Amino acid sequence: MKLTPLVDVVLRDGRTISQSGLPWLRIEAPARLWAGRWVRLVFEASLLDPLTRPILRIVRPGGEEDVMLPAPSFGRGSWIGFLPSDTTELHLSPVDWAGPFAFRLVSLGRVGPFRRLARGARRHPKAVMSALWAGMRGNRQVEQTRLRRALGATPLTMYEAWRLERSRAIEWTGLDMPAPAALGIGFNLVIIGDPSKHAAAWHDFLASQPLKGIALSWASPQTSLAPLLNGIAEDDLVIGLRADDRLTAFALAAVAQRAVEDPAALYYGDEECDGTPRFKPDWSPVLARHAALLGRAWFARANWLRQAMPSGATVEDLLFRPPVDALVRAVHIRRILLATSHASPAVPLPPLSPAVMLAGGQSPMSTIIIPTRDRADLLSACIGSLLDRTPQDRFEVVIIDNGSRDPDTLAYLENVTKDPRFSILRSPGSFNFAAICNEAAGRARGDTLVFLNNDTEILSDDWLSRLTGWARQPDIGAVGAKLLYKDDTLQHGGVVLGMGGRAAHFERRLPRTDTGFFGRLSLPHELSAVTAACLAVSREKFHDIGGFDQHNLPIDLNDIDLCLRLNERGWRTLLDPCVVLHHHESASRSNKMPSEVLYRKEIGYFRSKWLHLLRNDPYFHPALSLEWYRAALG
Repeated sequence: MKLTPLVDVVLRDGRTISQSGLPWLRIEAPARLWAGRWVRLVFEASLLDPLTRPILRIVRPGGEEDVMLPAPSFGRGSWIGFLPSDTTELHLSPVDWAGPFAFRLVSLGRVGPFRRLARGARRHPKAVMSALWAGMRGNRQVEQTRLRRALGATPLTMYEAWRLERSRAIEWTGLDMPAPAALGIGFNLVIIGDPSKHAAAWHDFLASQPLKGIALSWASPQTSLAPLLNGIAEDDLVIGLRADDRLTAFALAAVAQRAVEDPAALYYGDEECDGTPRFKPDWSPVLARHAALLGRAWFARANWLRQAMPSGATVEDLLFRPPVDALVRAVHIRRILLATSHASPAVPLPPLSPAVMLAGGQSPMSTIIIPTRDRADLLSACIGSLLDRTPQDRFEVVIIDNGSRDPDTLAYLENVTKDPRFSILRSPGSFNFAAICNEAAGRARGDTLVFLNNDTEILSDDWLSRLTGWARQPDIGAVGAKLLYKDDTLQHGGVVLGMGGRAAHFERRLPRTDTGFFGRLSLPHELSAVTAACLAVSREKFHDIGGFDQHNLPIDLNDIDLCLRLNERGWRTLLDPCVVLHHHESASRSNKMPSEVLYRKEIGYFRSKWLHLLRNDPYFHPALSLEWYRAALG
């Protein structure tokens, strides 16, 4: 099946070159053959290229529809979905970078009803039954959506079968050919174990590799590291391994390729431990201090290791104690590089303190901004919890009254302003969350802004000091909290881009005590975005990016957009799960119309602006599914 260049793709010296972060190819096949049918698309990509989700663009007379395809995690990807009956063309964006890439289509064919139902039922039988019930009631759109979700999310317990379906033979002289410069990268594998038992297996591995600058060093756990490093070239990459560990066949070549394209001190990949995958986020320095983010699959430059490892370090330290404190940045290679039976013990460093004090020991002042309209019951509960949980902090509260008429609300607003820390900003008219919050931020006196929904109740005593302490860090932008429904299940533990077609709250409805995927619901960590139901940000940073986008995103998605614009400026978004609130989500707004209909224009703008990030959230591994709100394989 043929792909031809459409936008920002050229063919040069037998190689396919992307000229932007969003190149497009045309699938040269008559789309009418598959229009109105369920199809399966199979494609393959180089194991040495950065892993990303391709985008399938379905062209229709009334517009275009973009679908995020599963990433080809082990060289092959497969997608089953429905093509609308008026489909006229199919386009594909295979990569998200400028430069050479290797990609091909294998097949595109129809999938019959029995096959798709059987496949979906093996993965998510309840979702398939729900889809069938929707179909029986004549709701074909809901049927298709639910069945697509069941087909596009494989449970983690089915990892072996999922991996087998996505694996292909390596083509060292074809799709997986290393760049010439990568062949010159040197590696030193420092292996703990008895060479008499394991040397043959490792030498067989080296013989299978296209790279020739690979050396083995055998050692015991307590062997001093310094003499080993002194004998290694400065730019060579070093990894510590146990003798029964196994690098995947493409691991060294994938690391070498990235080392040429993106010079860094340290590279880390994903790994399997006893057959269970550990798909990691991209470099997250706060998370790395609290969890074994780097794990076992990390390669470091020899000259950096000599400086970063403590005096007296042993080979065992090389395996289990990466010097993350010495890192400004590490490069994540989104591939399984290592299979091991030895777990990565978490060796947490002293936790980062979010507290920041001014000279003289006085804490800075914060401005808490609360939009509201009527519903005095919600507002009074929110402010009551604020006063109960924030007795020692310096703050002011700006309540934005968006045209309240209820007498009880008006009486409450008059009463609450008897406390000099409270003021009312009257902002009647149609509800524009972004505009009224920008107006309140413009009159704020605090150096940190805290946006708080009127339907929240604070549960943590140190909530304000933690949020504002993080927000005052020079490299942190927006800071969010863990939000719970009234039944203590999770409502918000961070936003994943691309989920639900735009962005969604990952792991919603987990029990409050669940630590979540990768333990992130119990640890401070970086992520792409948080909700403005409770969001702290430095006033200066907020104004530097122009605040919320009140023109294009007046109500929906403006908080996600704010975080992404902060991220663009180098200010990372953070979630602190030690800050916990109850959130009666959208309780103060009664509109029951689906958000896809109510905010169609905003959703379209957001998807168009951030498409390059929706396909590849740096903190949500591309091997994971965007179709399921719990961790599942794509």
